[in-house]
Amino acid sequence: MGWSYTLRQLASILDVNWDGADCSFSAVSTDTRTLQPGELFFALSGERFDGNQFVPDAFARGASAAVCTSASGAGPCLVVRDALGALQSLAAYHRSRYAIPVLALTGSCGKTSTKDFAAAVLATKYTVVKTQGNLNNEIGCPRSLLQIDAETRVAVVEMGANHRGEIAQLCRVAKPTESAITLIAPSHLEGFGSIDGVAQAKAEIVEALPPNGTFYINNDDPWCVRIGERFAGDTITFGRTGDVALEDCRFDESGEMRLRIKPIGELRLPLYCRAHAHNVLLAVAVGLRHGVSEFEAPLRAAIQSGSRFKVYSLGPLSVIDDTYNANPRSMEAALQGLADRPSAGSRIAALGEMLELGADAALYHRGVGEYAGKVGVTHLFARGPHACDTIGAARSAKVPFAEAIEDHHAIAEAIHRVARPGDVLLVKGSRGMKMERVLESLRAMYS
Repeated sequence: MGWSYTLRQLASILDVNWDGADCSFSAVSTDTRTLQPGELFFALSGERFDGNQFVPDAFARGASAAVCTSASGAGPCLVVRDALGALQSLAAYHRSRYAIPVLALTGSCGKTSTKDFAAAVLATKYTVVKTQGNLNNEIGCPRSLLQIDAETRVAVVEMGANHRGEIAQLCRVAKPTESAITLIAPSHLEGFGSIDGVAQAKAEIVEALPPNGTFYINNDDPWCVRIGERFAGDTITFGRTGDVALEDCRFDESGEMRLRIKPIGELRLPLYCRAHAHNVLLAVAVGLRHGVSEFEAPLRAAIQSGSRFKVYSLGPLSVIDDTYNANPRSMEAALQGLADRPSAGSRIAALGEMLELGADAALYHRGVGEYAGKVGVTHLFARGPHACDTIGAARSAKVPFAEAIEDHHAIAEAIHRVARPGDVLLVKGSRGMKMERVLESLRAMYS
């Protein structure tokens, strides 16, 4: 069905003057490379670019109008002091027009997967709008909210942050009616300062709820439990105990996860890591809260279409591709997933640096090396500024073969030399480490 606004309406929403010719728009763009004819262009600016410079290109590509901080003669321009603030104000106004549940999700790990799982479950009964990909910041969140129209019955919005106050600002735009924190762990410590700082930032997603809102509490995370205890509204718990409880989690001979969950029974899903069970529990809790009764099929479809982690064969190897991002908690979960894979072969891990961990980065990287030894990794390759910390701890933890290698292709060559049929390979690291290049080199070797 969609929606439509006029430039004059937008001027009223933003409380700015507009005396030019009116025009309508039913979609927005912040990037001229993907702009479609008729869209309203927001000329956002950053430290290294001035969005106003792209306004003529936006009109050349068919923009109906532009919101910018300086006028261009190429077409109708609504001049504002802050283009990003204008985008957020439009999104907040737009969201307020629809009396629908909005679920806001954050956490140190699992945000995007859980968002996809919850949206898939809800979509068995409702028309759902969700955050696309991981567009969970001050730009992506308002753009997600602008997908809502008269047919939407529920929205699932992911929220990320690097500093205090960012989630609170996103909540002022999204006005969530329910929220959840997947878990709280060391992540973005350069911005948050400490894990206590992480918890305070994530708690903003609960503080923004209305008195009649709902908060989903991870009963297995003490930080989440403490945050939930301060919320006076409705709460739904999930974890090893709670309203939605994991009674059993194991892997079958095919490597798929079998979960027995109270109160819905057993699910069989193509997940490789025990930690992912919590994402499933939260999605089930959301579904039950909204009267959903079908879980396995939508969850399986969401897992298979997602991009966060993949398990596939490459040459003689069974590969766990979890290259999107990493922090200490997710790295340990992935190593446990490597250990859990049904195989009589070697357990090989190629790990990139975990970025933004601040002054304790060396300590956290040593912890990864120690954990690799604990779960039985046989070959460990690491790259990044703290690779030697990881490798030194791995050797002390009796990992049989551990080596720091900085070049992606050289890591692939080292894996290629030792790989045998039945071996399992995990590749993981922070986004900036581009660990997918290791797999690209391996594909070339086995092609």
